[in-house]
Amino acid sequence: TKTETKPDGSSVTESKTTNGTTGTVKTDVNGRTEAEAKVSEKAVEGAKKSGEAVKVPTEVKAGEDSNSAPTVKVELPKDAGETKIEIPVEDVNSGTVAVIVHPDGTEELVKDSKPTEDGVQLTVDGSATVKIIDNSKDFRDTRDHWSRDEVNFVVAREIFNGVGNGQFGV
Repeated sequence: TKTETKPDGSSVTESKTTNGTTGTVKTDVNGRTEAEAKVSEKAVEGAKKSGEAVKVPTEVKAGEDSNSAPTVKVELPKDAGETKIEIPVEDVNSGTVAVIVHPDGTEELVKDSKPTEDGVQLTVDGSATVKIIDNSKDFRDTRDHWSRDEVNFVVAREIFNGVGNGQFGV
């Protein structure tokens, strides 16, 4: 991994894994981040054989919304088909979600994306562009409740909503 920080504060980090996967993370002077990863056939084959996700070498920090979210372009080998990938995320939490950006620019929250110890895991069918968003919600009645992380998980994925007035309804 090699990082170059320019005098204006922007930076470029380039990474290459032992299995041939490469990643580049570019952060501009305003803090906007774009990342690209080219996943090798060897990485996809190894992950599918072991049942694990392909770890993409592009760590990003989740944005608060679609406008501030980092964009990660993941290029899989031709004919890779459905592949489980993991995008490393700084300070990942139960409300961190993946959003697929379709070629026409529309966005779709990936309800089955899940936080891991190091990032967000999701399944893609071929190459994809993904945004990483911290979609956490703060409900007054779950702040000190045992179910806080579980509530945050389902609400961040828009599976459930709160009852209003800043409460979930436990």
